[in-house]
Amino acid sequence: MTEPLTGQRAITLSELNNRIKSALNYFFPGACWVIAEIADSRCDQKGHCYLTLIEKADDRTVAQAKANIWSYEYRKLVQKFEKSTGESLKAGLKVLFLAAVNFHEVYGLSLNIRDIDPIYTMGEMARKRKEVLERLQKEGLMDRNKGLKLPLVPQRVAIISSAGAAGYGDFMNHISNNAFGYRFRCTLFQAIMQGPTAGESVISALREVQAQRDLFDVVIIIRGGGSQVDLQCFDGYDIAASVAACVLPVLTGIGHERDDTVVDMVAHTRLKTPTAAAEFLISGLRAFEERILEAQRKLVRYCERALRNERHSLDSLLQRLQQAAINVLQREDSKLTIFEKTIRHLDPAGLLKRGYSITFANGKVLRSIAGAEVGSVVITQLSDGTVQSKIEVKRVKNG
Repeated sequence: MTEPLTGQRAITLSELNNRIKSALNYFFPGACWVIAEIADSRCDQKGHCYLTLIEKADDRTVAQAKANIWSYEYRKLVQKFEKSTGESLKAGLKVLFLAAVNFHEVYGLSLNIRDIDPIYTMGEMARKRKEVLERLQKEGLMDRNKGLKLPLVPQRVAIISSAGAAGYGDFMNHISNNAFGYRFRCTLFQAIMQGPTAGESVISALREVQAQRDLFDVVIIIRGGGSQVDLQCFDGYDIAASVAACVLPVLTGIGHERDDTVVDMVAHTRLKTPTAAAEFLISGLRAFEERILEAQRKLVRYCERALRNERHSLDSLLQRLQQAAINVLQREDSKLTIFEKTIRHLDPAGLLKRGYSITFANGKVLRSIAGAEVGSVVITQLSDGTVQSKIEVKRVKNG
């Protein structure tokens, strides 16, 4: 490998991108609020929204970034935005959004939008299916199913469809062969999906699902598209009221691209196609997994900081213990020195050198005159030898 002129080791592009990704994860561990203008906005068949964001100064673009809103979050965010502003997320609008900074080794930098704070109020709600919608609104059913909490991990799915419907096959194929290997437990509740008896058939299936409500997380209504005439059964009041009053969140993947049916409008979440509905559920599990991974990264960083702090505390404690031990040893050494001097001072050899003597009688140290018998022989120990004496007289000291 040719060495660069600078003498530094060259790195591969993937190594460079990994370093960039690590740096971004370090400096942007969580989401942050950003102000930008929407230059372009589009949604794909899976329900994901892709945006081009820009910042302008004097009519000149000074910054640009790609952003996305995954389908699992898009319904909630766009609903809140449109309810406040009366506008869709379209080019020319300036928005304040909460985004996580992501860097992919192949696709580069992007922003994952998780929340939007509406700043403009304009327009008015579109009117569709006026008579039925007004009745549903009056009865408090329009937002009833939307108010249900969507499970974090929607894996137990009750499907209302026809086993022979192409949309049902598309849904099962997509959800069973998802790229992440997520497993779903899907149960089919057969229903007629078009014609004059379709409404009652779907209502009957909904009743059957609700009788087993504890076994499921969500209900999804699937068909394979069709003409406006084929979809008229999903505009009736009875079927819409049953969907709105369902005790489980209802998703729709009826398969038409243009106008929403009334059932779509009262359901918890409307997806354009059965495949998009499958992708929505998959993205729900993916969003949960990403939160877990983000929590794991935060936990690792917290543990690393805690370990560094504890290591610093232990080092400080060790230094204090070492100093305390040194102080104790120094004090004990001083005591030993004093003891040594005292012992040396009391050493008999030292006493003899200072002019003292020791007298022995009968091999024992003579400590009292009572042990000295007249006529007995005593030996006196001096520093430089001994003297042997015979006791001729002894005098007892009075008092």
